[in-house]
Amino acid sequence: MKKGTLLGIIAGVVVVPLTVCGILIGVNLSNRGTIGDESAFRSSADIASDNVHYFDSEAVALADTSGDTAALRSEALRAFNLVNEERQRSGLGTLTWDQNIESCSDVRAKEQETLFSHTRPNNTPWYTVNSDIMGGENLAFGYNDASAVMSGWMNSPTHKENILYPSFTKVAISVYVADDGTHYWAQEFGY
Repeated sequence: MKKGTLLGIIAGVVVVPLTVCGILIGVNLSNRGTIGDESAFRSSADIASDNVHYFDSEAVALADTSGDTAALRSEALRAFNLVNEERQRSGLGTLTWDQNIESCSDVRAKEQETLFSHTRPNNTPWYTVNSDIMGGENLAFGYNDASAVMSGWMNSPTHKENILYPSFTKVAISVYVADDGTHYWAQEFGY
């Protein structure tokens, strides 16, 4: 990806992309939300042919005991419903919520506070939380509600592709709020 800076006004919103570790990140100053401009996708054939299986049982166990609040869970479910509305508008089947994938999205949402990237803080790829079930990932931070984060994802071509990928059948979305109040979102897809 080319490094560079750009300042522009799009629909009355100032957008300032930043280059961080070679990844172009778009910062929407009107909503403080950030969507990465990097694709995180694995085909079902890639998953099936992977001879090495990753499962981070320690991270999943910690995430499963985190005690998410009802309000955050409600926002995650609102985002889930918005995903299915977008898919229906595009003539696609709806996704089902998957609790196993939710364990992965819980891990990935929390990891974003340490490293906002499709690379995990331990320098392994995003799907190594559970390589048998993770087929796609969308991340975001700084969006305080489901409508705002979905708008950000749908306005990003790579994130929109994951949301509207016809072969995905499962999804889970998690929201983690750091001590400073920043909301971190992880949307994980499966087959």
